[in-house]
Amino acid sequence: MGSFLSSIAVQWFLRRILDWGGWIGITLLGVINFYNALPPPLQAAIVTVIEGRWQDITLGSLIPLGGLIWSQIQSFRATVKPQVVIDGQQVPMTEIPQKTVVEELTRTALGQRKDTLIGRLLKLKLGR
Repeated sequence: MGSFLSSIAVQWFLRRILDWGGWIGITLLGVINFYNALPPPLQAAIVTVIEGRWQDITLGSLIPLGGLIWSQIQSFRATVKPQVVIDGQQVPMTEIPQKTVVEELTRTALGQRKDTLIGRLLKLKLGR
């Protein structure tokens, strides 16, 4: 038993238990909160689907469920799509060359940057 607990794989697993528990817990809490935020007819439709009672799903609950699933898929796709924001407009990365992307990101970042605390203190100290 002593050699089993001193194994590197077991040591790694024991160190990761709290980390994985946190991730699993926050994911589960997010799913529960998302479910609780849905209207009751949609909650009932989800429970019906999970229980496997497909024949009990009404058209009135199937349409919002389909809309919810579609909106989540579209949201995920929009989130993971490579893009850059130029002058407040989202532009896919495939439409502009890489050099332009870097130049635009630099121009936008420098243009919107505000004075830092150190910059303000240096201005006061130097009397600018």
